[in-house]
Amino acid sequence: MIIRQKEFGFNVNGLDTEGLIRTKSGEFWLADEYSPSLLRVDKTGKVIRRHVPAGLKLEGADYPVQPSLPAIFGKRKINRGFEGLAISSDEKTLYAVLQSPLANPDRQIGDVSRNTRVVVFDREKEQAIAEYVYRFDVAAEFDPRPKMTPDEMKLSGVVYLNPTTLLVLERTDWVAKLFTVDLTQGTNILGTKWDDPGTAPSLEARSDPGSAEIKILPKTLVLDLNRLKGMPEKIVGVAVIDRDTIAVSNDNDFDSEESKYDEQGNNVGKGKVSQIVVISLDKPLPLEGK
Repeated sequence: MIIRQKEFGFNVNGLDTEGLIRTKSGEFWLADEYSPSLLRVDKTGKVIRRHVPAGLKLEGADYPVQPSLPAIFGKRKINRGFEGLAISSDEKTLYAVLQSPLANPDRQIGDVSRNTRVVVFDREKEQAIAEYVYRFDVAAEFDPRPKMTPDEMKLSGVVYLNPTTLLVLERTDWVAKLFTVDLTQGTNILGTKWDDPGTAPSLEARSDPGSAEIKILPKTLVLDLNRLKGMPEKIVGVAVIDRDTIAVSNDNDFDSEESKYDEQGNNVGKGKVSQIVVISLDKPLPLEGK
């Protein structure tokens, strides 16, 4: 079933917020692509605290800024910071995924790297407690379009399934797949030399992290979305409805290239449409308590 709706988004103090969590108390947590950063926001929309990479200076911020994330995250590619955010069932833990490999030590290395990072964040202590390596599939095999490059690979969604398992959305603009990853099988690199920009070769430069005694998060394919008829391009969001049902959504980029606007500023164009696709799974997800 496909449900069409208007494009919507969130803009908090000029941030590009891609992940959004609402807690039972009404508080919000948001993931930001730019710094990258995590924001704690109260039920009225006021920023309580913004968690950024150590060493990042935000002059003139009118809210508390805390350096709770590894400094190396400041090497994120432009507009390729956190694009997925999940929360545990007890609401004590957040999980954020970096959309792309860091430009570490430089953009040339980052553009061809297959190694990106997943951060685990203690919501009560408000600090990072773990960091794992997620390795992208080979770009040309994942999406066999002509001239497909590693830089087209991205992580754009993450869902908590149980204390050891996350559901992750890996994609290009044209192909999207869902994988589960097992946190217990990955190496926690938080605070190690892999968070030190002086380490050479860097994590992002490693073609075989295992040779450096790094266990990447093992992936299990759940669903190749492009095998489903009617799937729109640029799938960026995923949500779990129940163990047998998920929903995914596309990004129409505000239909900015083909838009037409009336005198009130409403989009009346006939370009790309935002869609939510609800999917029944052949095999149930390993949800906590199920």
